[in-house]
Amino acid sequence: MGLGAALNAAMSGLSLTKAQLAVAARNVANADVDGYTLKTIVGTEVHNTSTSSSSVLTNQIQRQVNTQLQSAYWESLSDTAYATQYNEYITQLDQMFGKVGDPSSIPSLMNNFTNALTSLATDPSSQSAQEVAVNAAEELSRSINSSAEKTQEMRRDADAGIADEVTQVNSILKEIENLEDSIVVERSAGRETAHLQDQMDRQLEALTEKMDVEIKQDNDGLLRISTKSGTTLYNDRASELQFTPQPTLGVGVEGNPIEVKSWSGAVVGLSSFDLKSGSMGALVELRDNTLPETQARLDELASQMALSLSQQTSEGVAADDGGAPPAATGFSVDTSKLQSSGDTIELEFDVNGESRKVTFVAVTDPSLLPLSSDVTADSNDIVHGIVIPATSTSLESQISSALGSGFDVSVDAAGELKVLSPISLGTIEITGLTAKNTRTVTAADGAEIPLFVDTKGDGGPYTGALEDGGQKTGFAQRMTVNKAIVDDPSLLAGEPDKQSSERANLLKSRLTETEYTYAPSSGIGAKNAPYVGTISDFGIETVVKQSQIASAATSAASNSKAVTSIAKNAYENSYKVDVDEELVKLTELQNAYAANARVLSAIDEMYDTLFRIA
Repeated sequence: MGLGAALNAAMSGLSLTKAQLAVAARNVANADVDGYTLKTIVGTEVHNTSTSSSSVLTNQIQRQVNTQLQSAYWESLSDTAYATQYNEYITQLDQMFGKVGDPSSIPSLMNNFTNALTSLATDPSSQSAQEVAVNAAEELSRSINSSAEKTQEMRRDADAGIADEVTQVNSILKEIENLEDSIVVERSAGRETAHLQDQMDRQLEALTEKMDVEIKQDNDGLLRISTKSGTTLYNDRASELQFTPQPTLGVGVEGNPIEVKSWSGAVVGLSSFDLKSGSMGALVELRDNTLPETQARLDELASQMALSLSQQTSEGVAADDGGAPPAATGFSVDTSKLQSSGDTIELEFDVNGESRKVTFVAVTDPSLLPLSSDVTADSNDIVHGIVIPATSTSLESQISSALGSGFDVSVDAAGELKVLSPISLGTIEITGLTAKNTRTVTAADGAEIPLFVDTKGDGGPYTGALEDGGQKTGFAQRMTVNKAIVDDPSLLAGEPDKQSSERANLLKSRLTETEYTYAPSSGIGAKNAPYVGTISDFGIETVVKQSQIASAATSAASNSKAVTSIAKNAYENSYKVDVDEELVKLTELQNAYAANARVLSAIDEMYDTLFRIA
């Protein structure tokens, strides 16, 4: 090897060592900086065949990152962000509902009310007992009101939170665009981009915390980011998320969707599949499903409680066509009191030994027909709507048309409904006929009373009307004690001239002994197996259900955090700087630098000697 080749080799080695020293020093200086990744730089041997000499080419700085561990951590981070955000809201709900035995919980307040009714039944003429019962009813009503309002307040908070998340995601996507532009420029100029890639990772990590995304790199090294369903969020240019919050978001009102507008102007809505994880997904789940279901539980409790105390039931009696012997048998029932939307007629019968049930629900708006099967909580009944007010002829026609052949239907001028089935057919046996109406006034016959009424409109009684989106929707917020009873608590003991314990005993029995079927939309029970129990039982189940949800949410948050902690440690260990190792490397590089320097010095001396000889 000639002196020129030796000089070239030494100079290239000195250049590489100098670059490696700088990288190692930077590693040590930034070892404690969050997100800083270990950097290395290596040389490539270049062999010149014409001169039979070799040199070292200094390459670009490389980051030491395990992409598999990185992907696993980011995916886990998205799950944890979802679980954590979700748990924060659920914890608030759990604190609001409390425990079954808490003095301020709904079950405890309901128990106070039933105890007050027991005391009133013992001494119905006691003014003090009457007032205590009314006060207990008011306290129970206010508690349900407060819980429902808090639920809607949280829903509005979640909606506002979605808006904040969308703003942050847009900011992150824009920063990703700016960083990638800078990386492209630096690469084109032949400069190192490792520090920019570190910054890019921080932005990608922040993005995965907000929503679950697919992150890929093309062969040219450029990023491609999309949702799980394939909607593009970034492809050379950032897309923009669009969302309009609703500050007045109320019961039964759906929140606005999140949309993605590409840089070309195309707009696509995010699907529920795109929002299965990430903090933004948790907020959408809370706003659209969890909190509405909580509201539905409260509405179900409030509506069933109001109906249970005011609903009158007329049981049908056996009837026939008057023949001797009769050719058709069945039942008849008085329907003259069916005057409110939500009142019902229930027909039960057997067909070849199989039990069936048809429920007729009264409505005042014909446009609601046909009614959905989920209007009632019973999953096994067939639901038909009947329009009221109706003449006896109209009522007969509506019921007859709904039942079809196999039944003889008649309604007389007094409202007596008779449903018969011919004995000759032998396949249909009518087993029951019931009419249920809501008592809407406090002064009338019967022990039932509209204790809880609806503040909507003119503050009328709760009947379960289906018009205007359904009276049940949001009733938990509007429920209040009837003003007539607040003004005159003695109404709980019956009419002024014939007070007794009958009404107090009936109200208590309806709350603690009579069983009702509850809508599965409340989250308690299932569509094919709805929950059946007393009002008091359902009040307890409402709190128990919330405790179960809270326990599951806390467990999910705790477990996901543990998994993410492990994934984070594994990922960080793959790129973090070992200071001791880098200090050893610095010493080795300094020795290598000194060796190259000695080679250069020796070559310099040889050149001096040659020049002197010449």
